[in-house]
Amino acid sequence: MSSTVTINEALSFAYGEEFSLLDSMEEHQIPITYNCRGGYCGRCKVQLTKGKVSWVQDSLVPLDEGEILACCCVPDGSISLAI
Repeated sequence: MSSTVTINEALSFAYGEEFSLLDSMEEHQIPITYNCRGGYCGRCKVQLTKGKVSWVQDSLVPLDEGEILACCCVPDGSISLAI
């Protein structure tokens, strides 16, 4: 099942079967800052503004309401992000 990921209400792409949202963003050449790819550093923190995600690995970074780590989750349906 393909989901649509919308970035800053301006850019959209189809999420396929990548391991994480970060992997998909890289594949679609969406600029995002990251470092560890394992939920340790928090550099890939983005704001989830619409929809839900499923976590594929635990985040070790404190997150505020609506924040997600792109390296640790996948879309659970279509989502919108602010980066």
